[in-house]
Amino acid sequence: MNSKQQVLSMAIVAAAVFSIGMSATLVNTAYAEQKFTATLSGDQEVPPVTSSGKGWAWIKPMEESAWFKVNVTGLDKVTGAHIHEAKSGENGDVVVTLFKADSPTGPKDGTLAEGNFTASDLEGSMKGKTLSDLVTAMKNGETYVNVHTEANPKGEIRGQLSMGNDGMEMSNSTMMK
Repeated sequence: MNSKQQVLSMAIVAAAVFSIGMSATLVNTAYAEQKFTATLSGDQEVPPVTSSGKGWAWIKPMEESAWFKVNVTGLDKVTGAHIHEAKSGENGDVVVTLFKADSPTGPKDGTLAEGNFTASDLEGSMKGKTLSDLVTAMKNGETYVNVHTEANPKGEIRGQLSMGNDGMEMSNSTMMK
């Protein structure tokens, strides 16, 4: 191989390595920029529920897991919180359990649940699928967060997940509550 061919070969290898590195960076950046939020209330339940309770949910997908936080106010005897798969105005199956109480909680004002879930935590229609499948459903407006109470076992407050913050900034003060 002559020196021109060697230089050309090294340039091609360098371009390929750079391209692979940029692809990984773009995937990481795409996940880093994605966040989903929901504002939860009784009037979004199907059928609507009269409740003074309110809530907020944040979901932030990453490569191998998704971080979540659910804050509530004015709720008592909470039994569970989930991500369900269904469009607005429809009820759907649980696809991720965010909170499950062995016995109903006392009054809740603040953080109900916070943590991470992975593809192995997916259930219902998402069981055996990837986090990317869940993210696609969230992007398409086909998921909601629901908080269940003893008084309303099918759900007391609900909010459809949507991309962006909808005025719900994910600031440190919001996260720390």
